[in-house]
Amino acid sequence: MRAFLFALLTLALLPIAALAQQVDRPNTILVLDASGSMWGQIDGINKIVIARNVIAELLADLPEDTSLGLTVYGHRERGSCTDIETIVSPAPFTRDRILQAVNTINPRGRTPMTDAVVAAAQSLRYTEEAATVILVSDGIENCNPDPCAMARALEEAGVNFTAHVVGFDVAAEPEARAQMQCIAENTGGLFLTADNAAELSSALQQVVQAPIAETVTLQAVVVPGNTPPTRPITWTLLTQDGTVLSDGTPGPAITAQLVPGAYVARATRLEPTGPAAYQTAFTVVEGMAAPVLVPMPQIIDTVAVTFTARVEPDMTVPASPLRWTLFDASGATLLGPVDAPGGNVQLLPGDYRLSVERLSQGTVHEARFTVAAMTPQEVIIPLPALLVDVTFSARLDSADGVLITEPVIWEVTPMGDGGAIQPANPATVPLGRGAYRVTGYWTAQEVEQSADFVIVDQPREIVLVFEAPLPRATVTAPATAVAGSTIEVGWTGPNEQNDFIAVRAPDSEGFHRFVNSTRTDRGNPVQLLMPSEPGSYLVEYIRNDGRVALAAVPIEVTAVQASLTAPATAVAGSTIEVGWTGPDYQNDFISVRAPDSEGFHRFVNTIRTDRGNPARLQMPTEPGTYVIEYIEAQDRSPLAAVMIEISAVSASLTAPATAPAGATIEVGWTGPDYQNDFISVRAPDSEGFHRFVNTIRTDRGNPARLEMPSVPGTYVIEYIEAQDRSPLAAVMIEISAVSASVTAPATASIGSTIEVGWTGPDYNNDFIAIRAPDSEGFHRFEDSARTNRGNPARLEMPAEPGTYLIEYIEGQDRTPLAVAEITITQVEASLTAPANAMAGATIEVGWTGPGTDGDYIGIGRVGAQDGARWENYVWTREGNPARLEMPAEPGNYLITYFLSQDTTPLTSVPITITPVAASLTAPASAVAGQTIEVGWTGPDYPLDYIGIGRAGATDGAQWQNYTYTRDGSPLRLVVPTEPGDYVIRYFLNQEATSIAEVPLSVSAVAASITAPATAAAGSTVELGWTGPNYQSDFIGVGRAGATDGAQWERYTYTEAGNPLRLEMPDAPGQYVIRYFLGQGSTPIAEVPITLQ
Repeated sequence: MRAFLFALLTLALLPIAALAQQVDRPNTILVLDASGSMWGQIDGINKIVIARNVIAELLADLPEDTSLGLTVYGHRERGSCTDIETIVSPAPFTRDRILQAVNTINPRGRTPMTDAVVAAAQSLRYTEEAATVILVSDGIENCNPDPCAMARALEEAGVNFTAHVVGFDVAAEPEARAQMQCIAENTGGLFLTADNAAELSSALQQVVQAPIAETVTLQAVVVPGNTPPTRPITWTLLTQDGTVLSDGTPGPAITAQLVPGAYVARATRLEPTGPAAYQTAFTVVEGMAAPVLVPMPQIIDTVAVTFTARVEPDMTVPASPLRWTLFDASGATLLGPVDAPGGNVQLLPGDYRLSVERLSQGTVHEARFTVAAMTPQEVIIPLPALLVDVTFSARLDSADGVLITEPVIWEVTPMGDGGAIQPANPATVPLGRGAYRVTGYWTAQEVEQSADFVIVDQPREIVLVFEAPLPRATVTAPATAVAGSTIEVGWTGPNEQNDFIAVRAPDSEGFHRFVNSTRTDRGNPVQLLMPSEPGSYLVEYIRNDGRVALAAVPIEVTAVQASLTAPATAVAGSTIEVGWTGPDYQNDFISVRAPDSEGFHRFVNTIRTDRGNPARLQMPTEPGTYVIEYIEAQDRSPLAAVMIEISAVSASLTAPATAPAGATIEVGWTGPDYQNDFISVRAPDSEGFHRFVNTIRTDRGNPARLEMPSVPGTYVIEYIEAQDRSPLAAVMIEISAVSASVTAPATASIGSTIEVGWTGPDYNNDFIAIRAPDSEGFHRFEDSARTNRGNPARLEMPAEPGTYLIEYIEGQDRTPLAVAEITITQVEASLTAPANAMAGATIEVGWTGPGTDGDYIGIGRVGAQDGARWENYVWTREGNPARLEMPAEPGNYLITYFLSQDTTPLTSVPITITPVAASLTAPASAVAGQTIEVGWTGPDYPLDYIGIGRAGATDGAQWQNYTYTRDGSPLRLVVPTEPGDYVIRYFLNQEATSIAEVPLSVSAVAASITAPATAAAGSTVELGWTGPNYQSDFIGVGRAGATDGAQWERYTYTEAGNPLRLEMPDAPGQYVIRYFLGQGSTPIAEVPITLQ
């Protein structure tokens, strides 16, 4: 173990150079490590030699009267941890003795540096006076296992113990450095390192001259009186550059050990709004005694005050609304008025006045109180108990029902004491706070109701609900009636919505106890259906809730008679005549059923009695014994019955043994030929309602023509009795395959029409079709042609290139009988058109392409989809070049050649549509109805026009009147009859696009009429007039207040002259003569006239 230790212990942290000048400075001991590692070398020189030289230089710089001592360890024994000796005791003028001892010591032992520091500290009484250790070491402690613990113990036990450590030649020993640094940090000392003699000398100079810490007091004060703060304070101590030395130390004043230098003291006070920091910068100097003050402003703490009101004597919370106002001692308003049951405020210490207004009574109550610092309090204002008006009312059926008009006697019981109130409804009495019971006695009905209630501070209404008495009603009905008959029932009663008259058995109960019923709003008397079972019943007037009977009379229901006459036997499925007698009630019917059948659906066949007598009834298809019955419809009760025996029916079929698939054969038959009987063909194992492949009704003739299935195989032909689809006869038939072929070119261009030759059965609806190989379903075909249209068939090819299948399709179930493959190739097309054109112009477009019927050339916006790709178009069949009208809107467009099939585009060329110019020349104003001249320039496309409409009008309202540009320039335009602001526009006919406009102000046109005030009805009168006399203007006469065409029962055109003669209507009365503009029949002048 190699180690080098040099330690300097002192009782104060002052520079050693100053000790000679201070007679009260403590002694100093120099501790020298003389372990064996001192013989190690740095730059070829033994470490003990370097130590002797550095110590000699250090001693030479110290004053001669410096009190020093020397302690050495490891210099006498090898391997001993107790070889520690103080060679020179601390005293002045010891420099030479220390230097002589250092120069004569020879290193040889171990390194008990921890025990050496402890021994030196003890010899200097470190627990009584301040002490410092300066430690220089080149190795690790090898006697004491924990130098860090030793350092902490010395720091905790010492008055002011500090150890400075210099690591010499320890760069390669991280564990040694860690031990040395731990000793320095745990005692508040410095840790320095040195790798050669120069660095060792410098390090020793630093630690020998380490400053002495001063005890500094930091004190927080509240200005201006510099009093201690009452709120909690915590301290943060920082260096001048912001490094935190300590944080969170509590107290209004603390002390700190600080070496001379610049610092910042920061005091943080807990204030009502949160923590607030205050700080002071200060400098520590040697011998500093004055405290460092950190001033902070005074805090005036507010106090929480809660205010409320209570009602005497039990001090309960008032229910009536309150309004609060708070005043200070001078009477100034601090809060309010505020409507609230109470509140919370923060107030400064002092005197206050609080008032509360009881809004329902208008009374004001006050309280004065004093707020003391740091003392929350509650202010309670007592309120006197109140008498409030309580209204009692009695109503029918609900709290908002009808008010009872008869007298009601009221009795109020507060806490056992009763009090009577004068009979009235409603009745109002004053009551104070408390719990009550009120009883109301309805004198007219002699019933009473009660309710418990509580009164606080507010008036209230207590409603007692009485059940409304039942209204009076009567019913009048015959004493007896026949079962199932409909009788008349007279009645009196309230006839409320959904009231009804009902019949029921006397012992029936529940909502569904009624056999039959009729609403009273159906009339009086009402028609009521009697039960079908004889017996005693009640006829009742029932209220709309279905629960209460207001009136009832008994009725005796007697049995009804019926009889049947029918043959004893009949053939299965035949229709027989059944004679009957019976009531013939609505929906009664005659039926046939098996004797053991039951339930609602027990009948095989039925016929209503209102269909006639005798009734025609179809018999069952199965032979056997059956029952024919007269059924009363109300509850399907049988009134009469006879038995009938049903015998089997026979049938036969004659058909070929074989037939081609899909062929139509003749089938001879015998059988009953009942309505809807049919001949069918089906697979032998097929079942169910839809088991038949094809059918033909027997009423279509004999033999029947029956289409065979399209799939070869064995089938059954049957005679089917329609009633329940029972087979009466059957024969087998063998269906053989049918052959077909198609002949078509191997290739064709898209959209072209080709000829397809074919052979095949040519059944009805057979067709030749083309489809994609992977297409499926009913609509899988691109195009088709029926075989009955001729041979070869003409078939249009698809619009997409690729491989397709041409098939012969058997029409019955679309089965392919033959197929040929065809390749569809792309077709070339081209377009020649100008790069630019004016909006609305018609240009010539040259083209090449298939020219298939239905091909067309269209123009649409760039990027347009679907039908917008051809805003305008022209058929290719109209010639080449094609004449194509351009859109009215400028922009970038595409001219496209479209194949007719699927509107497939083959080629496109771009074109730019430029705006087309136009101008208008017209007067700025005109009279309503006037015809003006309008000059114009523009494209004059076919059907272009000049129109006039209201300013701001849209769509067709932009041209109330118009004239085509083909009429020349200037053209004549009729002005509308209504005055106002208008716009004259040039419209391209295409999409009515406006490309030029000028405003026009239209003023009213004047007119007058001179006519007699009266005239004889039917006479002719002379009228004078003034007015514009526009074409078709007229003067008419019509009833005063008449509208539309009734304003001119008789009229004469103004072109007839002035004055003109007008024939009066034939009927006397009040009329009006009016001047009408011919345009819109607009009246612009009128005079009244009386016809006698």
